[in-house]
Amino acid sequence: MFSSKCLICQQQTTTYCCHGCSKRFCFDHLTEHREKLEKQFYELEYRTNLFLQKLNNQENFSTIRTKFNMFSEMTLVKLQKELEQFQQQLSILVQPNAQTIAGGNGEGYKLNQFAYPYGICVDQQQQHIYIADHYNHCILQWQFGQQKGRVVAGGNGQGNRIDQLNHPTDVIIDENSKSLIISDQGNRRVVRWSLQNPNDKQILIENIECFGLKMNGNRDLFVSDLENHAVKRWTKDQLGKREQQGTIVSGGNGRGDRLNQFNCLGFIFIDREDTVYVSDCKNHRVMKWLKGASEGIVVAGGYGRGNSLKELSSPQGLLVNQFGDVYMTDRKNHRIMYWSLGSNEGRLIAGGTGRGKQSNQLNFPRALAFDDENNLYVSDCNNQRIQRFLVDKH
Repeated sequence: MFSSKCLICQQQTTTYCCHGCSKRFCFDHLTEHREKLEKQFYELEYRTNLFLQKLNNQENFSTIRTKFNMFSEMTLVKLQKELEQFQQQLSILVQPNAQTIAGGNGEGYKLNQFAYPYGICVDQQQQHIYIADHYNHCILQWQFGQQKGRVVAGGNGQGNRIDQLNHPTDVIIDENSKSLIISDQGNRRVVRWSLQNPNDKQILIENIECFGLKMNGNRDLFVSDLENHAVKRWTKDQLGKREQQGTIVSGGNGRGDRLNQFNCLGFIFIDREDTVYVSDCKNHRVMKWLKGASEGIVVAGGYGRGNSLKELSSPQGLLVNQFGDVYMTDRKNHRIMYWSLGSNEGRLIAGGTGRGKQSNQLNFPRALAFDDENNLYVSDCNNQRIQRFLVDKH
């Protein structure tokens, strides 16, 4: 990348080359160009399939069909190649050195410290981040730019009272109820804590070895269940009712490495179509389960434990963008990886310089989050800090 004029806006800025057309675009218009190209690809694929259906209904067209197949395959392959190159360019153009926005003062119980941060979520509107502080048995709210956080859930010692937490692993925001939903793993429950009324607390799900949480647009809650090797869904009307056991939407077929099994689930992600993405930690892969499917698809890793670009080592944190590209914490390789849709290997986007505490290093990273500007937040667990990698948009 270097400074030149963007083809679309004609502004002199840092530009990126499209390897398909050799034109140069600024960051924003490179994304727009990619979306246009992707739309063209799917339109061409649709028209190709439609035409082939018509050919199938005709006789004596074998020669025409063979030539057409050769042409259409070459065209589709070329477009697909261009799309994959765009996906690699747009994975996340992050600056290699991160900023510590919370913690970084060693392990401890003070409000400027953590005892192993796990799940995180960003409240862009309020300009702060929520952190599941695992061994301090609380959820911290940390305002951007501040030197310490404040306890907004738990913080009353380890225990199972309604005002206590026990090794929380994840936290998400429920905007509708202005509350936090917390995976209270040590108490085998999922709980809700109001952000407006400190006395308003509720047990949503009981008797579950919960880890990761996500909520879809209908406010259905998805939970990774370690004990049953499954992801389960509760509708908003089922939450808080003891008799409701949830519905299995992926896994649930025992521990294993088959496509319908998991071996130690980590964090999860749910897209707009209720496709479930799962960090399958001890199988060193990320799985994608389409809604209603009986087995998953490997979308990252799956080559055994390792540190090559094709391999992962206990992936855990997980995000998916609107194109189906996957971002993950490759925990035991101390790095953040990006896997474009359909790729058979990943791309390093942060860390990967060995285990350490420098600004370009990570130490068993756990969870990931984006803000509205696609800056990347990482719970750098064993460094007791939250790191922010800024998107390079010069």
